[in-house]
Amino acid sequence: MTAFEAREPSLGELFGELGSDLSTLLRKEVELAKVEAREEAHRVTRAATFGIAAAVAALLALIILSMALAWWIDEGLNTAVAFAIVGAIWVVAAAATAAIARSEMSRLRPMPETTDAIKGAVTGERADGASPVDRTTAVHTPRTHQHNETRQTHKETAS
Repeated sequence: MTAFEAREPSLGELFGELGSDLSTLLRKEVELAKVEAREEAHRVTRAATFGIAAAVAALLALIILSMALAWWIDEGLNTAVAFAIVGAIWVVAAAATAAIARSEMSRLRPMPETTDAIKGAVTGERADGASPVDRTTAVHTPRTHQHNETRQTHKETAS
């Protein structure tokens, strides 16, 4: 062995590097999950605030319009029957809205990148095609730029 030849790392050194890489990967994935959770919580809070304001305004309008409709129907029918008709209309509207809400809730997929990352850690490949090792730099590097660097590295290695 000459002074210019590189020595191959031992099995212990390789396992040490593997442990270090896994630790770094897990730290980055936890950091990504925290960032995603914070961003999602901010969006949900903002949407909920506007949704509550809209719901209060809609409820007030709904009460007034329902009473107006019931009294209008009352001109031709009994008062109790008129209010029962309006109530039945709102029961149907509530049932339809609840069905739509249930359907929308079933489509929710919270923190998709974190879920993909966990799947990638188990299978070794992510749903978007990036390997888990490539993902460690993705927190600070745009996704398209990251893949181009990876491809160039593999091409350079092959030549």
